[in-house]
Amino acid sequence: MKIELTHYYPEFLRYYKLAEDQQAKCNLGTTPYLQSNMGDALLENVELYDVVERKLAGFSQIVNDVFYGWTDKHPYWHKMKAGHHTAQRKTVATNWTGKQDEFGLEEWLYVFLLHRVCGSGINYATKPSGYHNTLLFELYKCKDIPEMTKMVMDYPKSFYTSVGYQFPAFPKPPAGSKFKRGGDFYLVEYAPKLVSDLSVFLQKGGKKDLREIGEWMFKWNKDHNLRAYRFQYAAFIADIADWYPEFVNRDSHFYYGSNAVE
Repeated sequence: MKIELTHYYPEFLRYYKLAEDQQAKCNLGTTPYLQSNMGDALLENVELYDVVERKLAGFSQIVNDVFYGWTDKHPYWHKMKAGHHTAQRKTVATNWTGKQDEFGLEEWLYVFLLHRVCGSGINYATKPSGYHNTLLFELYKCKDIPEMTKMVMDYPKSFYTSVGYQFPAFPKPPAGSKFKRGGDFYLVEYAPKLVSDLSVFLQKGGKKDLREIGEWMFKWNKDHNLRAYRFQYAAFIADIADWYPEFVNRDSHFYYGSNAVE
C-alpha cells in the first residue's frame, strides 16, 4: 500500500529533528530555551515543543515525580541531584518518595486516571506548565484508594483544570446526593471499580495492544452507562505504556487525531 504524503509531512520531519535536539539540550539538559539556538522563535520562546518522547512532555512531568519520587530512578535525576529542578519538582518528588513500595498497580492506575480526567495539571500560561490545580500535591498522604476517594470528597479547593485540556462528560450526580461535581461522582463511584477491573484485565493473558486496552475501557464505560471518554482514556492508556510497559505492546497502533493523520 502506498502512503500519500500531505504537504505537512516535510514540516513534521523538520520539527521532529528540532524537537529532538531541544529535548537533549533543554528538557534533559540545562541549556536555557532562549539560548538553544534552534533558529525557530516558537521553540525558543514557548517551552512546549521540546520533546519527542511523551514521558518527558509537560503534562507528564508531575507523574514522573509521583511515580519515582526523589530517587535515582527518576528520568531527570541527573538534573535533580545537580540542583537543576523547579520548586514544584522538589516538593512533589520528595513527598512521594517511598510510595512505590506502598502502592500496587490498582493504586497507580487510580492516580494516573485522576490526573488525566481532571485536566493533567496543564496551564500553558505558567512555567512549569504541568503542576496547575492538581490533587497530586496532596494525594501522597493517602495509603489506598478509599483514602484517595475520601480526599476527593473532602478537598476544599478545585483540582480540575480545563486550561489547555478537555474534561470528559462526567455523569450527573443523583439529585440530593453528597456529590457537588460530576467529576467527584465519577472518581468516587466509578473510577475505583474501573481500575480494579482493569488491573485484572492487564495481568491476565500477556501484553495487550494499546487499542485493545482502549476498546476494553470504552466497553466498560458503555456497560456502566458512561460515554466513552476517548480523549482522556487515550492519555491514560499511554500512561500505562510509559510507567507499566510490561503490560503493553508499546509498538502497537494507537489512536491518532486529525493533526497526526494529516
